[in-house]
Amino acid sequence: MLLTVTAGSPVPTGRLSYELFWVHHQPFFLSCGYNLRPRYHPTWVPSRGTKNHETEDALLIIPQNVIDAVRVQDNLKVVIKRVSTATSEIAIGTHLSSAAMSSDSRNHTVPLLETLYLPDDESLAFIVMPMLLGFDKLPFRRFGEFAEAVQQFLQGLEFMHEHNIVHRDACFYNLMMDTSKAMPRGFHFARWRSHDGLKYGLHWHDRWSVRPVKYYFIDFGLSHQYPRGRKNILDGGIFGQDRTVPEMSITVPYDPFKADVYQLGNVFLKAISEYEGLEGFSALATTMICNDPQERPTASETLTMFEGLISSLQPDDLKRRVWPKKLLPRERFEVKYLGSKTLFH
Repeated sequence: MLLTVTAGSPVPTGRLSYELFWVHHQPFFLSCGYNLRPRYHPTWVPSRGTKNHETEDALLIIPQNVIDAVRVQDNLKVVIKRVSTATSEIAIGTHLSSAAMSSDSRNHTVPLLETLYLPDDESLAFIVMPMLLGFDKLPFRRFGEFAEAVQQFLQGLEFMHEHNIVHRDACFYNLMMDTSKAMPRGFHFARWRSHDGLKYGLHWHDRWSVRPVKYYFIDFGLSHQYPRGRKNILDGGIFGQDRTVPEMSITVPYDPFKADVYQLGNVFLKAISEYEGLEGFSALATTMICNDPQERPTASETLTMFEGLISSLQPDDLKRRVWPKKLLPRERFEVKYLGSKTLFH
């Protein structure tokens, strides 16, 4: 049964009202092999912190439609997302995670580990995914690190489009990285700069030293798959975090595949603008956000352009350092000569 609460209001248990949904379903998740944090157990009693020391079970989940958990059988950290069965998210995610689709190395969509269905509510389901981190959270230190991310996202977009799937929200917060090699001790879902949610001082490795790093698209709640073999597709609607796509319209159909390219290009431009040393990608990203969708390249054409760019570089070019523009000269010195791992960015 779906528990209805008013989001955001405090309740006598010490939790916010929207959290009670997860508390209510905690026994169900445990029966399926997933253990939520103590805060979301029905019998939870808040730990006593002090004025200067917060407790782990005081950390909230944000946003409200996802929660972190641990898979009991192997202690794998996962994210559980609440989804409506009326959308295509489960069908598309399941298809992309199938053995046949997963065998393609260009598939950079988040794998669905499991789909959980409530026994008494057909309108709601939960998808279980590995816990990932935003692709930009750890600072890029080398030109080749960013190139690896760009390549995988372009491959992933080409792969989806090849199968007539449009993401429709190929935007900043839906681009993630697997941190299993860069952050072997993991991170806390509610406070990613900490391993345990309490102590700051994250232990992490430069992406270059643990390459290859895997990158993924997440969130297929707005996505759509068109019939196999259908060409010259035009569709309508305004979708995603980035609504600056010039042709997006509710009334005038447009090419949704080209809109994906535009949104992803804007993500690249944002990242490029925040660093010194990534200017070599500016022309590629600018082409992706051409105002005229007829002149804008497809995902496949953009990937070919990227490959041409990379093929012209020498190994030392890929190893060249890049710097977040926020870094002060002293901080750059500490990174370059002292191996500082402070998250300035």
